[in-house]
Amino acid sequence: MVDWYLWLSIGVAAAIIVVIIVLLWAITHRLNRRTGNRGAVQHSRLTCPKCGKTFDYEWVVGAALTAVRLGSRRYMACPLCHKWSTFDVYSTILPADPTLPTKP
Repeated sequence: MVDWYLWLSIGVAAAIIVVIIVLLWAITHRLNRRTGNRGAVQHSRLTCPKCGKTFDYEWVVGAALTAVRLGSRRYMACPLCHKWSTFDVYSTILPADPTLPTKP
């Protein structure tokens, strides 16, 4: 026979998991609204402070596989000179392409 406190602990653990999932969704939703909600992939035009060259960077809100996330900035290697620098990806977001379909 299973005691009632075991079921209670399972319920509490499930509630904590649900709260974490809802918080992650809310944070991602807020970031999408702040960046204009133009889809998962955002486009920024960045200038490397080391070599001075400009390049376009595609990134996903809330994810970084090739960079270290630092709030609105990313610490990553420049694809042109391969030196690591900090880039502000939020303030350099390119406007959405008007030829792309929008959400209804």
